Amino acid sequence: MIVTRKWSIFHLIILVAVFASCLLFASNGKISLEAKVDKSKITIGDLIQYSIVVTRDENVTIEMPELGANLGAFEIREYNDPEPEQRKGEITQRREYIISTYDIGDYEIPPVMVRYSIAGDSTWKELATETIKINVASVKPSEAGDIRDIKPPLEIERDWKKIIRFGIAGFIILLIGILILYFLKRRREGKSLIPRREKPKLPPHEIALHDLNQLLDEQLLEKGAIKEFYVRISEIIRRYVDGRFFIVAIEMTTAQLIDAMNEAEVEKEHVQLLDDFLFQCDLVKFAKYFPTAEEHQAVIDQAFHFIDSTKIILEPETGENSQAEKIEQQAIPETMESSLATTQAEKEVE
Repeated sequence: MIVTRKWSIFHLIILVAVFASCLLFASNGKISLEAKVDKSKITIGDLIQYSIVVTRDENVTIEMPELGANLGAFEIREYNDPEPEQRKGEITQRREYIISTYDIGDYEIPPVMVRYSIAGDSTWKELATETIKINVASVKPSEAGDIRDIKPPLEIERDWKKIIRFGIAGFIILLIGILILYFLKRRREGKSLIPRREKPKLPPHEIALHDLNQLLDEQLLEKGAIKEFYVRISEIIRRYVDGRFFIVAIEMTTAQLIDAMNEAEVEKEHVQLLDDFLFQCDLVKFAKYFPTAEEHQAVIDQAFHFIDSTKIILEPETGENSQAEKIEQQAIPETMESSLATTQAEKEVE
């Protein structure tokens, strides 16, 4: 009986140790992070599927990256966030982006951060994806084609009379075509055939304010046309930047435009304001983000504030010049009268 009791205590100790090990193992969660693309070599304008895959235990809580994650020189065209998949105690969660770029060269998709915490531990930790290299090539066809022998040159007798006649006829046809195109262009623009002096254009800020007020009057946000509203308000500000800073903003990506503003030595405060505004617009245009009513108003306020803080104010001319001109004009008749009086006096003396 004594031996049996000793073995029972020994077995109990082993069971307790095994149970404690199981609890300790269960408290440690497993998590893995992977980023991948469907192709690493593309041509300009091709679409790339960029995926972020997180595999974790059930006791691990994660925070996926923001919708407008920084993907370097690549623009987000579409965004997909499928439902998590659960299999054998593990949860797999994906986030997929459709991205593209219009610049050639070697580029990198920078690392994306994912935050996580394990049950029973209030500390948040971070995992980062690896940098992915993408080669963007031109769509210019390969210059290496089939190599063929050069045919020997053929000597053709030139008929100068025929060449001159065809040259004159071609010049007349070209001249008629230019006149027709000029007439159609003037007519399409609502202008007369003979150019006339036109009124000077409004300053860029007045045009932009007029377009903004007209856009707000259409009430696109109230009608649910969220994406159309953000596309148009972004184009209004880009056209204003074109007219105000002489930067072709309508043809640039957001990153290229910000770089051009910095190269033009625009004030940092104005560049940051424009960057924040375009970032919010890009979230709606490319990431299918639905802002709140407060965010709508914030974007509208940013647009008006950017125009107001960067517009060119022409100072009115002072009245000193005009007053001097009036005095000079008044002095001219008096001088003429004194000259006539002197001439009359000389005649009387004679």
